[in-house]
Amino acid sequence: MAVDDSPTSTSGPPVGDLTGRLLAGRYRLTVRIASGGMAQVWEATDEVLTRRVAVKVLHPHLAEDDSFVQRFRAEAVAAARLAHPSIVSIYDTFRDGSVEAIVMELVLGTTLRTRLDEHGALAIPEVLAIGAQIADALADAHRCGLVHRDVKPANILLSVDGRVLVADFGIAKAAESADLTTDGLMVGTAKYVAPEQVEGKAVDGRTDIYALGIVLYESLCGRAPFVGENDAATALMRLHAPPLRPRQMRAGIPRPVEDVVLKAMAREPNQRYQDAVALRTALVAAGADPAGAAPAPPVSEARVAVGADVGSEQPEPALTFVQSERSWLVPAVLVLIVAVALGVAGVLLGRTDAGHRLIETVRGQSPAAAKTQVLPIAEARAFDPFGKDGEHDAQAHLAIDGDPNTSWTTETYRDPARVGGKPGVGLIVILKGTSQLDSIVIHSPTSGWNASIYTVDGAPPATFEAWGTPAAQKADATAGDTQLDLGGRRGSAVLVWFTRLSADGRATVGEVRVAGR
Repeated sequence: MAVDDSPTSTSGPPVGDLTGRLLAGRYRLTVRIASGGMAQVWEATDEVLTRRVAVKVLHPHLAEDDSFVQRFRAEAVAAARLAHPSIVSIYDTFRDGSVEAIVMELVLGTTLRTRLDEHGALAIPEVLAIGAQIADALADAHRCGLVHRDVKPANILLSVDGRVLVADFGIAKAAESADLTTDGLMVGTAKYVAPEQVEGKAVDGRTDIYALGIVLYESLCGRAPFVGENDAATALMRLHAPPLRPRQMRAGIPRPVEDVVLKAMAREPNQRYQDAVALRTALVAAGADPAGAAPAPPVSEARVAVGADVGSEQPEPALTFVQSERSWLVPAVLVLIVAVALGVAGVLLGRTDAGHRLIETVRGQSPAAAKTQVLPIAEARAFDPFGKDGEHDAQAHLAIDGDPNTSWTTETYRDPARVGGKPGVGLIVILKGTSQLDSIVIHSPTSGWNASIYTVDGAPPATFEAWGTPAAQKADATAGDTQLDLGGRRGSAVLVWFTRLSADGRATVGEVRVAGR
């Protein structure tokens, strides 16, 4: 993260006051600029080369861990092989008494995380330029056998000289160094972790491409595509539902730009760009000027930008997953993370056929009691926040009257694929109380429609944006019953949001049923 250039802005476990100390006979520490769960970063002067540098000092409890120190040193050796203008340079590694440290390039500027927090969605040309520079850096790293594994806004630095840099290859792993990761530990950040990381599968350069796609999406739209109730839920969302298209989140995004971002974010690695060079080429073809990224403020106003593992007082949360040759362990561990977040105790892991019982236990009921049932519905409302005349509001109750032969329909549009130029129209179903929502069934006599399903716990929001991210999506539905998994979200209202209509220019709903417990 980018932090104020003063020791008062830091937090984290202390390594002692090292101000003014000379380490390794050459690095004079001057100001502590950041602290986090792994290390502190100090601004220092290299008295041999008379230049300012950043020194990352491990916290004492980690410096005493021989296995962790081995990884820490491997980070320096592997990352020092990289020489690219958009990658933070690693200069040296040393041990001085009880101090274990890495010496890095000192970057004046800010992070993309700070830029997004302060300004929201960025100008499209700037997003494309940032993406092109980062893709170029990743391409260089991948050629050297390094996968970053944690590309996110906090690890993207915007320097005063106009460069965009990738920081913190601290959890990267050289392909030839797999022997250092036999404990199977894998780290990522919930919003940006790739599906294969969540599932405990092998990672490669396409994992970084996915994460960069998420970063581009957030930079264009002002929010990440997947945001759940907790970190584990956020990570799991990408396994169950595609993201809302960027053009539905922000008007004016060119379709070629949207196409590049969505391809980078494809759930299956073989459907993404197969290398970072291809992604950069696509960004340039979509209009990117790699030199067009906005520089950070002038040096007099700049802050020191450092890697995210030593972030600010509220760093982006990281998730730790455990890999195993038995792939069922990974979802089980994620369920345990959810269980801890919900305060559930006594969840036992055992045989692989216990998965269903485990999930039911986490949901707070015994297997015998955890029965899904159709939930009672209090009301249905048409939802047309981008229109003026409503969507046959008086017919909305026909979608919940128990008779599939009576229907609610939208207005008729000449352009079904674009809903007459609107982002969509919808139907809100309000339940009689809050429940864990397992699935929704939409009965329609027509086909060809697309819809996203949203849920909230509380009063239905008046604006579309306030509904958050979709719980499920369906494209090119067929006539009859369409059932979608809602993933056990807690909610009291469900929005069926049509983003494409049937060929007759309408969306028709004969009946909606919501199941849960």
